[in-house]
Amino acid sequence: MNHRAAPTLGSTTSNRSQRPVRRGSHLIGLELRSLVPRLILLVAASVFVAVGLASTPAAAHSGKQSYLYVSLFDDGVEGRVEIPVVDLGPALGIDLENSSGGLRVGAAAASAEIVEYVDEHLSLSGAGGPWSIEFGQPRVLGTENGPYVVTPYVVSDTFDAAPQEFTAEFDAIIETDPEKDALLLIEDNWRSATFDNGSNPLLGFSTGATVQQVVLDDAGTLTSMAEIRGLGSDAVRNGIVIMLVVAALVLSVVLLPAQRSRSEIATTGELIRRGGRIAGPFAAAVAIGSLLSGPGGLDLSNRLVGIVISSTLGVLAVSAIVARYRPELRSAGWILAAIAGSVVGLELGRLFVFYGLDRTRPLVGWLAFVVGALIAMALVAVFVGTPLYLLRRTRFSSAVLIVVAVVLAAYGIAWTGELLLATDWPIEEFAKPYRPWPRNGWFVLLAVAAAAAVRAIESRAGRLRPVGSMADDADVPDADVPDADQLAVG
Repeated sequence: MNHRAAPTLGSTTSNRSQRPVRRGSHLIGLELRSLVPRLILLVAASVFVAVGLASTPAAAHSGKQSYLYVSLFDDGVEGRVEIPVVDLGPALGIDLENSSGGLRVGAAAASAEIVEYVDEHLSLSGAGGPWSIEFGQPRVLGTENGPYVVTPYVVSDTFDAAPQEFTAEFDAIIETDPEKDALLLIEDNWRSATFDNGSNPLLGFSTGATVQQVVLDDAGTLTSMAEIRGLGSDAVRNGIVIMLVVAALVLSVVLLPAQRSRSEIATTGELIRRGGRIAGPFAAAVAIGSLLSGPGGLDLSNRLVGIVISSTLGVLAVSAIVARYRPELRSAGWILAAIAGSVVGLELGRLFVFYGLDRTRPLVGWLAFVVGALIAMALVAVFVGTPLYLLRRTRFSSAVLIVVAVVLAAYGIAWTGELLLATDWPIEEFAKPYRPWPRNGWFVLLAVAAAAAVRAIESRAGRLRPVGSMADDADVPDADVPDADQLAVG
């Protein structure tokens, strides 16, 4: 076994070489007063940064207004019209809410009447005249303030670039009830730095003001990239499986023993090097995978990508347990990281296309999206890694590794089975508590506080395990506990 030479306090100054080090007193007096508070401060700062990076969630529908959404791309214009069922039914002379078979059946049966009504009360036009609009199949959207009927549309005209000026005429419901109004929202538009906007209306329609001239400002490339970066972070924040893949990788980095040992605790320096060997291939693979399935146009089904990423989660979790007892397999960690990064990248690329970011300046948008996703994953790594780092020298480290790995493997296997069998298991019910932000930030802070408390108790009892080759010699000074004028790193 290749042991690293244990540093001694005598290597710093000669008069310290004869002085024995009492591990317990130094851990209480120095390490726990410097390391733990700094780690907690790091996590708290990371939570603060994550809150700042998170996008504001879309506001709920009022239940009293209709909405006209418009998305402007270089290759076309599309959008949707959303009208409250309580208003649309009387305007059509149809009792949609009490339809035989339910609202969705009733809306499907009246789809022709709904499309005809929306067509009569919506007009979009540019400098060259009215745009031709093709409508899709109406569907029902349930909201906390009542159901809406959503009618998608696509402008069939072609454009050299995304139009920044157009005229919108919309008087649905307003023409039958003058007290009603409607809102126009630009949902996607690169030049005005608007992406996936569902909460900030641009203007409104009301009696006497059913025709509006839309003129969009040019926000600049950097502003647009900053907004797309937020979508990349949201893609990770809203995708629990991506966060769990990152957690599985961090688990292997922090809690596996040193080098090829089955018992030695890895030093902080080794953890940093190990993390670099994992993070580099992972980040590179994320970039390549997302480029292929995003701007590259590699079209993979949602189900296939879901099966691959969830099964990868299971493999990573199981491999962490195996590598704990089979040191010779740890050298393959970077390969697993590259595989995990590629499948995460495929999922991110799929979401990149879902947001429509491939339809205007795709390469620049992809770069911002991937940077945002990597920032979010780095924060997840800090959140997961900090409590694991605090526990790594306690007697519970192996049990923590196994328990966490088993939980992650169970999630991965369950999601894979659900997708393979095309069924609906209540997996999300177990994942929901950890998904909403910033509420899940409290789980992070509580985990760090609990880990710090366990470490403090074990330290006071003198049970913290030494790091590196000192695990074989209890009388050798602890490399992680420097003298009082040195910074503790253990």
